[in-house]
This record gives sequence, C-alpha cells and structure tokens, in this order.
Amino acid sequence: MPMRIRILCFFIILLFPIGCATVQDKIALEDRISRLEQTRHKSEQNVDSLKVELQKIGSTWDSKDQDFSGQYASLRAETNKLMEEVRILNGRIEELEFAIGQTNSAEGGLTAKLNDLKTENQKAVDRITELEKYIGLGGSSPQKSERFPGKFPPVKDKDSEDTEPENGLYIQAKKDLDDGDFESSRIGFQKFISLFPQSENADNAQFWIGETYYREAWYEKAILEFEQVKKKYPKGNKIPSALLKQGMSFQQLKEESNARLILEELINRFPKSSEADIAKKILQNL
Repeated sequence: MPMRIRILCFFIILLFPIGCATVQDKIALEDRISRLEQTRHKSEQNVDSLKVELQKIGSTWDSKDQDFSGQYASLRAETNKLMEEVRILNGRIEELEFAIGQTNSAEGGLTAKLNDLKTENQKAVDRITELEKYIGLGGSSPQKSERFPGKFPPVKDKDSEDTEPENGLYIQAKKDLDDGDFESSRIGFQKFISLFPQSENADNAQFWIGETYYREAWYEKAILEFEQVKKKYPKGNKIPSALLKQGMSFQQLKEESNARLILEELINRFPKSSEADIAKKILQNL
C-alpha cells in the first residue's frame, strides 16, 4: 500500500472518535433540554389545576369558611413547592447555556429550542406570580374580603422608587450579604449595577452576586454569575477571585476536570496573586 494512503487512513482513524464525541455531546444536551421541557410542562399543568381549584373555593367561600383555612394552607404549600421547582428549572436552563457555550455543540435548532424553553418557563413563572397574588402570598393571611378581590393588586413601578446614593446602596447590599440575607443582597447588587453601570464597584457587585449563590450551595448559578464578571469586566480587579470561585464551584460539583482547567488558568494569568496560591493548594488535592 502506498505510503500516502497509509498516512491518510491513519488520520481518518484519529479524527473519527472526535466526530462521534461531538455528536454524542449534542445528543446529551438535547436529551437534557427535552427532560426540562417535560418538567416545565408538568409544572404548568399543576399551576392550571391549582388556579381552577382556587376559583372553586372562592365561589363557595361563604358556605365553607372553616374548611377554607386548611385548604388555603395546603394550596400555599403547593404553590411554594411549584416556585421551588421553577427556580431549579431556571438554574438547569442556565447550566445548559453555560455547557453549550463551553462545548460549542449547540447551533441552529438546538439554540432556538433552548430559547423557546426559556420563554415557556418564564410564562410558568408569571403564572405562579399571578397565583401568589390571587391567594395573597407574601405576608400575613389576608382577611375574608381581601382573599378574592375583583382584580389583582397593582404592581409597583420600580422606576418610580427613589434611588439610593451609590455608596449607600452598595454598603447595604454588602451588609445583607455579611448578615446572610442573600436574597436581599442579590437584589441590592443587581439594582446597584442597573443604576450605576459605570461605577468602579460594578465588577465587585457582580462578583458578590455570584458569591451569594455560592454560599447557598447553588454552584451552577454561581458559576454563571462569576462568568459574567469575566465577560463584563475583563480588566477588573475581581477576575482572580471570580476564577478561583468558579474553580471551587466546579470542585463542589465533583467536576474535577473543569475545576482543574479554571484553576490552572488562574495560576497562569495571575501567578503572583493570593488567589493563585489558594488555587495551587486546591490542585494538590484534586
């Protein structure tokens, strides 16, 4: 057999597994998206069922005043459960976005399918929000005349709220983080970035948003928020910290190969940083 043909056959054999791996990765991502669609559809059906049941309860309130208290508590618990399911679903969708960006295996129809899933999931979130207002969640139990109003209460316009001074807003959000009030901290830092996008503390605020998720052990979401630090503020002083926390998040998820890649990037880009010293110690145990 001529030498050129042998060499050509050799390269074909080498390239074949790579092509298979790419196809398998794409199939795996599509399968995960399909499962998420099924979960979202089921959650939406549950919301519809709850809405119908609430309407029935409202129409018979006068005759079933005592029974309603127990039903109300049950529906409230079910609604909270649905909200948690949608929160997890949102996290998985964002995790998929991150995975797709890393593997470059989502093109054309796959990306469109993911966007459609995000849109449908947002509809489910909106319907749960509507259901919350319908039964009066978020405060003390409403009075009889308030439980089934003729229309939903108006939503406050965030733009009409007074804007806090830059430093005061940042300090309060950081205090909420230190106090363990992660939700309030996230809202504060997100508002800070929205109002003061050019602030020298904008990259810090984005980092602290990721930190709130890290402390809640929602590592997939933390990875995505730390990625925003790298993308939006590539010259900011929080890049080493964001890389370190990304690596630690992957480590917590038992994805050691990804953790190693991120930590090695940190050491190579910022070899004299304190974060690099920490990364070296972590790598010794991977």
